[in-house]
Amino acid sequence: MTADLRVAVVGCGKFGTFHAEAAAALPGVQLAGLCSRTLARAQALADRFPGSAAYDSVERMLAEADLDAVLIATPHKQHFEPAMHAVEAGVAALVEKPLTTSLAEAHQLVTAAEQAGVALGTVFQRRYFPAAQRMREAISQGRLGRVAAAHLDALLGRDRAYYEQDAWRGSWAGEGGGVLLTMAIHYVDMLNWMLGTPTSVHGSWATLKHGDYIDVEDVAGAVVTYDGGAIATIQAMTTFENGFASQPNPAVRHRAPGFRLAVHGTAGHSVGLDESPELAQAVTDLWTFDGEESQLEQWREAEAGRPSVPQFHGTQIADFLGAVRQRRSPSITGRDGLVALEVIKGVYLSQAENRPISLPMSESDRRAADDLTEGVA
Repeated sequence: MTADLRVAVVGCGKFGTFHAEAAAALPGVQLAGLCSRTLARAQALADRFPGSAAYDSVERMLAEADLDAVLIATPHKQHFEPAMHAVEAGVAALVEKPLTTSLAEAHQLVTAAEQAGVALGTVFQRRYFPAAQRMREAISQGRLGRVAAAHLDALLGRDRAYYEQDAWRGSWAGEGGGVLLTMAIHYVDMLNWMLGTPTSVHGSWATLKHGDYIDVEDVAGAVVTYDGGAIATIQAMTTFENGFASQPNPAVRHRAPGFRLAVHGTAGHSVGLDESPELAQAVTDLWTFDGEESQLEQWREAEAGRPSVPQFHGTQIADFLGAVRQRRSPSITGRDGLVALEVIKGVYLSQAENRPISLPMSESDRRAADDLTEGVA
């Protein structure tokens, strides 16, 4: 098939490599550019893909490579600039989560893309888990009745070596947040996708285990209300041993539980999924519809024990590039990324001001939330 989409990747680390491989494998896609701040790193990856050129400047790449889309897989604080350059050039941009760490930047980016009619997406690849898709379908079909409540648990583990593998990890200045922003944001987005528009958040956070080497949160809790009346709770932490750790503790037998999400409705039914261990494909673990009990075991047999990375990144990249080709909105948008970011930054602001935060945030609340985290040295 003749290539009709020219695509580039910004960021040539582990996830940038996943993005490049996924894009290059799609029919009709030419991986035209690889961009990194270190030209040699971009060239090393470009050498794997015929027809790809290496760049160390996003602006030069956009000017020279005749692109239709860019996939951005840089560290958190380096998301906004290449995404905005792409949007201003009329080039679609898919950005790894979080969309940005700054609410002001996220709002600016989403507004610019919508006004220009340029496709903008945020990577929330876990939405494509079959378990998540069937939950969403059951909710959309009204099988739960009115959604009443949901709970999200992100019971995760990190170690010192994990935070020290990259200079940007574990700090407000480098990462922009902790367990909420880097890990739980995937399932915060999933809550929003299943429950609707969040209208308020009230939460708090602490650094209880990793405080000798990080200054962001390793424990957080929140209550989120939604426009349909549902109330969701969030509990997130990286205090468990033997989660996604660089050096697992051999003295601890039990691993970090991972993620769990459950949704309950007024019809007396519940649906849920379990991602254990973290980065495995989630499986349906709660499905209370009469006569369908046997499906739980069937789904588990078909889906359990499989890694989720990078398969579902590939699924989202295929959807996004399909949206660019078809001139439609991607399934997961930049605005979805902004809404998830507001929930999380709302937790930070809620603790600082000891009050619930209304969503979407006012401009003054966005400024106040950014002042808490973006200016921290």
